[in-house]
Amino acid sequence: MKLVVLRSERSGQELRPEDHYLQQFDTHYADRVIGNLRGEPGYCTACADACVSCREPYRRNFGRDIAGVIGFPDVLPYVLEHPEHYVPKTVPAHDVVLAIHVHEQILLEFLKRCRDWGTRGVVVPLEAPGWVSNGARTRAFELCEAQGVEIAFPKPLCGFKPPEGGVLADFRRHFHIGQPEVALEVKDRVITKADVKASAACGATYYIARWLVGRSLDDDLVTEVISKRMSSFPCTASMEKDAELHNDTPMHMAVQAHHKILAPVKETKGAPALEPDRILTPMGVWIPKPVAPADSAKNIERAKELILAELRRHPAAGFEQLCKAGNASPAAIVSALLLLKKEGRIKAEGGKTVKDQVWRL
Repeated sequence: MKLVVLRSERSGQELRPEDHYLQQFDTHYADRVIGNLRGEPGYCTACADACVSCREPYRRNFGRDIAGVIGFPDVLPYVLEHPEHYVPKTVPAHDVVLAIHVHEQILLEFLKRCRDWGTRGVVVPLEAPGWVSNGARTRAFELCEAQGVEIAFPKPLCGFKPPEGGVLADFRRHFHIGQPEVALEVKDRVITKADVKASAACGATYYIARWLVGRSLDDDLVTEVISKRMSSFPCTASMEKDAELHNDTPMHMAVQAHHKILAPVKETKGAPALEPDRILTPMGVWIPKPVAPADSAKNIERAKELILAELRRHPAAGFEQLCKAGNASPAAIVSALLLLKKEGRIKAEGGKTVKDQVWRL
């Protein structure tokens, strides 16, 4: 598999307070990702004198699989009059494009022609809230869909685990980057081996795995190893709160992705739940994980019981009161009310919607 990387490159220009019409693009994250993919010696110095070359045994040097790295200025106007002038006339043949914080107008111009160069998939990591606007992401999806090209905007790239069967899943498997995945071997409650199957694109997972070996499951590995080592690597994701992450931060999402390394080791102190509570959409938005149909039916039945019990205690109750009466979601309460009304077990008075009506037995 061949990869082309689009990135912003240092120009030496720094923004001044009066540069209201210019924006600066991140170059540090691209350095980390390319250094990890190429297996460049010295790209990671986190362990200093304690370095054990933890990445070397994997022999994951993908330099020959990187067909090209195309750089763009790291300081550009917010609006480009002719973004097409920045796109090269020829691009090396490739399978996947990895676009790391480039001007969104340049990205869209590239995507208009990407099929001409053989592009089958595009990954645009969002390590900070403002890297690519929602409007540009929507347009990018339209351009790629029209050409039969897969595209994803993982926020952050540590959450990237596309469905099997597509080129983006092949990309994650081939380059071993995306949502971290580590196979742990344990003997007498001590971790004896941590085999990195997939790493954060910046390479942080190798560093964390190296410090998990030799630690006891009785230690607080979430705090003492993962969180501590993510801070000292350090993580390059933003600490800015993001509405698309439910006011969480990309950096915290990256740390949580690494917490899940411990999930298969069920008896680990501080280990997270085996199943994540949120899933990442291709647009880079985290949404609550859908409830399984069987669990949904159970939740509705439980809500029906709670509603009937509350109405036995009170002759009339509104929607908010019923929601507070027990441990049931508003969605389950709505479904339960409609079913109970249909069964003739309760009555609704006034209001046009379920939430506005008063309910009685």
